[in-house]
Amino acid sequence: MERDLFSSAFVPKWGEQLEHLANLALTEPWKFKRPVFQRKYADYTVLERYINNIFTAQVFEHQHGADKEEADSRFLINDGYACFHTGLLSKRYKGIYGYLEKNRNEWAEQPYVLRGFMDDSHPFLKKIETLPKKPLSDLQLEGIGFKPDWPIRVNVGHILDDPANFERIPEHIRYFPNLPLLLQTSVETLRLTAEIMPSIVVPQLYSGAIQFLIPICLTDPSNPDLAMTIERMDGYYIGNTCLTLEMAYSNARLLAIPTAPWLTALVE
Repeated sequence: MERDLFSSAFVPKWGEQLEHLANLALTEPWKFKRPVFQRKYADYTVLERYINNIFTAQVFEHQHGADKEEADSRFLINDGYACFHTGLLSKRYKGIYGYLEKNRNEWAEQPYVLRGFMDDSHPFLKKIETLPKKPLSDLQLEGIGFKPDWPIRVNVGHILDDPANFERIPEHIRYFPNLPLLLQTSVETLRLTAEIMPSIVVPQLYSGAIQFLIPICLTDPSNPDLAMTIERMDGYYIGNTCLTLEMAYSNARLLAIPTAPWLTALVE
């Protein structure tokens, strides 16, 4: 199974599938108020990214299972079909699963077809004795472990010299002569704020490990310009990567619905 949904499965009527999933799941905001880029399914941008990310995470967990039973508890792959838990709950508080069947078309590039999203009462799932468990449940509690008394070292050189990082900085401030100082000052201000407001720091998952997201305010202390990922080291954190705020929300949503105001302000 490829880690990319669209490489693993033919996905018919993707827009309708997203709409069905949004209506099936507990209500939450699935679109950005002011998206940086317009997308085809703009009303479900957050949901689309979430499903793609959770699919990748579950395939990763399956591939690293100690044995077949553990692997199948993450992402069930059986003769003729596959199934994974989306991590979402229906409005009746039942888990929602993605169900795929083997692609029978000889000309098909993808080995599976995504048949849709459903809870455990759906006829497609009746043949499955043990459904996959909720994803990332073993990691979610690690998100409360941020230590604001630890120093945060900012890898300013990498952030400013790496093209991907640099392009995520708002264009109007990319060439400020004091940008390195602004970055470091913003991070230290955030660390001090986190001592009295720990919820401002948000966990994210990266390569199977927990990192943290922090808002970076370069020009206005009350208005984040971007986010920084910080990685736990031995007694300190290091910040190597900047993300757009939309990227930060999507990454955070993989573990839980974000509640930090600097992220919730982005969606509706």
